[in-house]
Amino acid sequence: MIEKFAEPFRLHVKRDECGDNIVLGKRGHLYFAGGELCLMVIDGPVVNRRRWQALGRKLWLGDSSSNVKGRNVPDVKIEGIPIRNFGAAIKLVRARQKRVLSAEQREVLLARLPKAS
Repeated sequence: MIEKFAEPFRLHVKRDECGDNIVLGKRGHLYFAGGELCLMVIDGPVVNRRRWQALGRKLWLGDSSSNVKGRNVPDVKIEGIPIRNFGAAIKLVRARQKRVLSAEQREVLLARLPKAS
């Protein structure tokens, strides 16, 4: 299911420590549970609560602890993100897209590679 979600957005799918497929971002990760897209951020940056609430149906704000700089960083879990909010969820976790090269860019990069003899 996660592969079907990640393909049109050109996202990398990785396995977490449990062996589940996730889309990893700089702030958190996206995953599917029960056929619904979910988001999880542990010790993430401070983001306006309304941005989290706008994403999905079930919002859980966990502990807010202080980071090295003394700022409060929350734990966030959102379940049941609707299709219309997929793009916003990707932006909030800061997931990187796969690089797609044009034919000209590919030729330039291949020309830079050393020739194997």
